[in-house]
Order: sequence, then C-alpha cells, then structure tokens
Amino acid sequence: MNSIDTGRRRQVDGLTAPGKASFDWAILFAALALVVPASGLAGAFFADRSRRKGYQRWKAALAMALWCVFLGVVLTGFLKMPVFP
Repeated sequence: MNSIDTGRRRQVDGLTAPGKASFDWAILFAALALVVPASGLAGAFFADRSRRKGYQRWKAALAMALWCVFLGVVLTGFLKMPVFP
C-alpha cells in the first residue's frame, strides 16, 4: 500500500479502483431518478467522471442513469403514478 504524507493529512492510494466512487454515486443518483427524474442528469455526470478516471464499468452506470430517467419521466409524467404511494 502506497502512502504519501502530505503534512496535515495522509493520502492512501490503492484502496479501490480509480473511478469506483464516481460509479457508486452514478448508481445512487440513477436510483433517485425514479422519484426525481432530474437527478438522473447527476448520475450521467458521475458516469462520465468514472469514464474519465478509467473505470471499466462506466457504461453500465450511464445506461442505468438514462433508463431510470426514462422510467421516472414515464411513471411520474405520463401515467401520473408516483413511485411511492
């Protein structure tokens, strides 16, 4: 495990894959897009951020964000059916 002492705080590299945290945030915002479709845009942003950091599963997060935005718009906009009763 590589650690670099930066004076006030300590930074540890190698605990998770680069871009994994952005992937996790993308999935969280994608799930929230079922209730609030606009949060799917944040999910797409985090999926792109995960792509820029080199995480291989960024496509899954982007697809899920866009799909959940579509479902959220259909459920709340067209069917007038809230996700939570």
